[in-house]
Amino acid sequence: MSATVLCRLDDIPDGGARGLELPDGTPVVAVRRGAAVHVYLDRCPHTGVTLAWRPDDFLTPEGDLIRCATHDARFRIEDGLCVAGPCAGDALEPVPVVVRGGCVLLAEGDGA
Repeated sequence: MSATVLCRLDDIPDGGARGLELPDGTPVVAVRRGAAVHVYLDRCPHTGVTLAWRPDDFLTPEGDLIRCATHDARFRIEDGLCVAGPCAGDALEPVPVVVRGGCVLLAEGDGA
């Protein structure tokens, strides 16, 4: 079985984020730091709303945290933990990925 490609690594700006979709159409956010990519469901744990208010606008102005534009909740990029806002202590739901051959792939065992 071939791995499911979400996007090319270069499709996500280094230090930036991009909205993508899983094969079933579920929206996700991918954040790139060099060769590392962290992917989470695009759903705030507070009320379930999507995180961005405009396409691909997922990060704080400093680029150091993911934010929910609706409630200004802030999430760490490396683990999705909410560190500020109404859902502090909750976390974004991770989507396991690997970076291989310049592509961001769904990790094995995720049903892809």
